[in-house]
Amino acid sequence: MARPMGRILGFASEDSEGTGVVHAVASSLHGLDRDVWWIQRDGTDCPYPPTDESKEIHRAAFDWHDLLNGARWLLTSGRSILGDEEEFASWSAALTFAELEGTLNAFILDSPSNRFNDVWGVVVPRIRQLHILLLDGEQIDEIARLENWPIDSSKEGRIATLERIHRQTLVPHVIGRDIKQGWAANAHTYGVAEASSGESATGTWLGLVMDGLIQSGHVKGAAQEALDSASIS
Repeated sequence: MARPMGRILGFASEDSEGTGVVHAVASSLHGLDRDVWWIQRDGTDCPYPPTDESKEIHRAAFDWHDLLNGARWLLTSGRSILGDEEEFASWSAALTFAELEGTLNAFILDSPSNRFNDVWGVVVPRIRQLHILLLDGEQIDEIARLENWPIDSSKEGRIATLERIHRQTLVPHVIGRDIKQGWAANAHTYGVAEASSGESATGTWLGLVMDGLIQSGHVKGAAQEALDSASIS
C-alpha cells in the first residue's frame, strides 16, 4: 500500500473500542483535512477512520519500520501504558521506532488519577522521545509533587511549573490546559505562549493546536498562533 509522506498516525494499543482521546485527536485532525492514518491492533494501517475490529493484539504483528516510514507525527497516550503486556510493549516499540524513523511523538498524558505515578514513572525514561507533551492542571501539580518541586496551583504557579518541566525535559512543546481556570499555555523553545483554554473537548482542542503548529511551522510565533486558533474555535 502506498503511504503518503508527512502523514499523521494515531495509535492507541489499549483502545479496542475506538472511544479514547487519541481517536478524538485523530478525528479532529481528519475533520481539518489533515492526512490522518490509523495503526490498527492487527498490525495493519489504513486512512482514518480505522476498519479493523480485532480484539487481540500481538507485538510481533507490527512492522514499525514499514508503518512509520515517511510519517511526520505519531499520536499516543498514557492509557497504553496501563494496558496489558502486549499493549504496553506495542506502545513502547512505537515510540522507539518513531524516534529512529524521524517521526515526531505527540503524547497525551491521559491517566486515571490513582495511576498517575505509574504512568509518569514510565514516561520519564522516554521523555526525550517526545515532541509534544499534553498535561492538565492537576497533572502539572502531580509532576511537581513527584519531582519535589514547590506546588502552586494558581494559574501563574502552574504555568511556571509547566515552564520548568520544559526546561528540565527539553520536550519542544510542553502544553498545559486548565479549563476550570480558563487558560492554556505552551512552554517551548522561544518562551511561553498563553491563551484562553476554550471550551472544546480535549481531543478536539489538541487537534486544533496541532493543526496550528503544522500550519505555522517552526517560526517564533507558531505556538501562540496555534493556541489562539484553538481557543476561538
